[in-house]
Amino acid sequence: MPRPTAPPPFEFFDRDRPAGGDGRAAIAIGPIEIELRGLEASLARTLDERFAPFSADRGTSSDALRVELRMAERDYFIEPPARPEINPVLIACDGDRVRFLGYRLAGWFETAGPRGAAVLAQGSYEPPERALENYIRAAVAWRAASRGGALVHSASAVLNGRGYLFFGPSGVGKSTLSACNRRARIVSDDLSLVLPGAGGALDLVGSPFRGTYEGGGPVTGRFPLRAGFRLFQAPRAEVRPAARLRAFSELVGNLPFVAEAFARRPDLFAGVERAFAGVPLAHLHFARDESYWDAIESAGYTA
Repeated sequence: MPRPTAPPPFEFFDRDRPAGGDGRAAIAIGPIEIELRGLEASLARTLDERFAPFSADRGTSSDALRVELRMAERDYFIEPPARPEINPVLIACDGDRVRFLGYRLAGWFETAGPRGAAVLAQGSYEPPERALENYIRAAVAWRAASRGGALVHSASAVLNGRGYLFFGPSGVGKSTLSACNRRARIVSDDLSLVLPGAGGALDLVGSPFRGTYEGGGPVTGRFPLRAGFRLFQAPRAEVRPAARLRAFSELVGNLPFVAEAFARRPDLFAGVERAFAGVPLAHLHFARDESYWDAIESAGYTA
């Protein structure tokens, strides 16, 4: 059977299916809150532990996305491969609602409203907490975009109270750069959340999406975003100016879950453009050491 090319239609989620249990798990990442209901008890505990210290044990606000989880009789929605692959995630935008599909999970959510639903399949190729986390990441990305922010495929760090993004495609060195760091607090080596603050300027927001980085504890809080850098590996560290249009297009290419839907939601693209208008973007050539911070300082981005 060929692999699906799109998530199932909304009618798919109207079928009567059992819940996995009566457990719940909730996360609060800055103002973005997501609550999952209908979880088996052990899965709820696993998610609470996975998302600590972002777990919202005391409930969520009226603005939270509330997702009802149901169980499917089938093993998978996307058949697992014979060899490991980049985890497939299919997204379809229907105005203010988004449909999602992964190996074991099909779902939908409102981009700004409180409603969502998910159906979890029975197969063992992907742990249920990972299937749900991919869905949560997609929901966070869309809810960030609806607020004038973004979830960026990037490493991120906090130095002297300011946030920095280091973006680029897989293999460019985000994890390497993070592992070399000794001066700053690493927020993530994979996905970084930015949201507008009270004055409209972007903040780097601590989140549980840390990638493979294990060099320190989770970073919480909000930090003014000082600059963003498209990464290039090189023999020595150097910050190079980049044409604004080129640097911004490189950034847009690293907005997972959302960028492919900009044609359907040009308002979101315009929002990202406005949000990053005041953020300096440049190219950072870096070696496999911490000298990139010296290059950033020399270029005036730590002042």
